[in-house]
Amino acid sequence: MGLEKIVEEILRTGEERKQEIIRQGERERDEHVTQADAQIVEHRAKAAKRADAQVSQMEQQELSSAELESKKSLLSAQRQVMDEVKALVLAELASYPAEKRSAMYARLMKAAKAELGECYVYSNTADKALLKMPAGVSDGGIMDCRGGLVFESKDRAVRLDYRFETLLEEVWSRKIQEIYSALFG
Repeated sequence: MGLEKIVEEILRTGEERKQEIIRQGERERDEHVTQADAQIVEHRAKAAKRADAQVSQMEQQELSSAELESKKSLLSAQRQVMDEVKALVLAELASYPAEKRSAMYARLMKAAKAELGECYVYSNTADKALLKMPAGVSDGGIMDCRGGLVFESKDRAVRLDYRFETLLEEVWSRKIQEIYSALFG
C-alpha cells in the first residue's frame, strides 16, 4: 500500500472522526438546548405561580382591608346612632313634666334621708323650685346637669348621685346589648 493510500485512509478516518465529533457535539448541543428550554419552562411556571400567589395575596389583603374599613364605618355609624339615641333619652328625661319630676324627687329625698340621715341636696337651677325639702335635708347648692339630684352626707363623706346623666349611664351600661339588638338586630 502506498503512501497515498495511507494518507487517504488517515484523511478518511480523520473525516469520519470529525463527522462523529460534530454529530456528538450537535447531540450534546441539542440536549443542552432541550434542558435549557425545559428549565426556562420550569422557571416561567414557577415565576407565574409566584406571581399568581403574590397577586392572590395582594387581592386578599385588599379585600381584608376593605372589609376592615367597612366594619369600621359600620361601627362608627352604629356608635353615632347609639350616641344620638342616648342624647334623645337624656333630653326626654330632662323634659319630663314638672309634676312627675317633683314626685320623683320627693321619693329620692325620702330614700336618701333613710340612707344618709341628715344630708345636703344639689340640683340644677330649673329643678330648685320643684324640691320640697323634708326636715334634715338642706339645700347644698346648684350643680350643672340636665336634671336629677345629688345627695351628700352632712360630713361630706358619702355622695349619692341621682343625676339623669348618671342614672342613664348606669342603665345604658347594664342594657347595652339589649339596646344594640333593638336598634340593629
